Order: sequence, then C-alpha cells, then structure tokens
Amino acid sequence: MRTLCLDLGSKRIGVAVSDELGWLARPLLTYNRIGPRQDIDNLVRLADEQEAGTIVVGLPLSLRGEEGIEAGKAREFGTRLAAATAIPIVYWDERLSTVQADKLLARQRIPPKKRKLIIDSNAAAVILQSYLDAHSTSSFLLPPD
Repeated sequence: MRTLCLDLGSKRIGVAVSDELGWLARPLLTYNRIGPRQDIDNLVRLADEQEAGTIVVGLPLSLRGEEGIEAGKAREFGTRLAAATAIPIVYWDERLSTVQADKLLARQRIPPKKRKLIIDSNAAAVILQSYLDAHSTSSFLLPPD
C-alpha cells in the first residue's frame, strides 16, 4: 500500500506519494485550494486512486518544535479528512521542508519561477521521505544471531 502526504498551504495543497513498498517518496501534484469540503472530497478520491493505506499530513512546527496557529489548522483539516475516509491519518513534522525542497529544485537547475509552481508537491515529498525513513529502518533490523 502506498502512503499519501499532504503539505497544506493557505492557497495550495502539495501532494506526494510513496512507492508501493513505502521506501521512496515522489512529488505527485499541487493544486489550488477550492474550499474545505471540496478539498477533502478531492483528497479522498486521490487517496483511493493511489490506493493509499495511510495519509500523512505535514504539521507546521516552529524551529523549536512548538505548534502554533498553522499547526492547529493542519490538525483541524486532518480531523475533517479522517471523518471522510477510513484511511488512517498521521501528522508528521514539516519543519524546513519547503527550504529543503527549494534547495533540491535549485540543484536540479530549475529556475525560481518554475520552482514556485512545484515547490508544494516537492515539500510534501520531503515530508513523506522523512516519515518513510523514520518508519522503515526499524522494521528492517535483523535480530541478533
């Protein structure tokens, strides 16, 4: 099963998806927000299309790890999304994900104007890769001989 990840902005939602093994994240799409109900309907449909077993919602935290207003909005959106689907919702730290995504895109020599259009889905991929890395390493540890 795949994992879907959301980077929630005030105007756009970036979406990333994992491979079927849950090892690698890739940017999927960025779309303009329409309204809470329509956004949730679109994401539930997208999660079904991608055969997602989990949805990760990026949680905006301060550099010190504190939650603020934006984190509260992300949790509220996640609660609404959870009510609309049986897919489990997980919150994951998104500190510096946009900065990291921008650096990755700059290294690929993508001009700033084009980076702006795809930054959200790439930020979602950064968040998702962090989540996958944290959850896959423990499951592959071999027992001692």
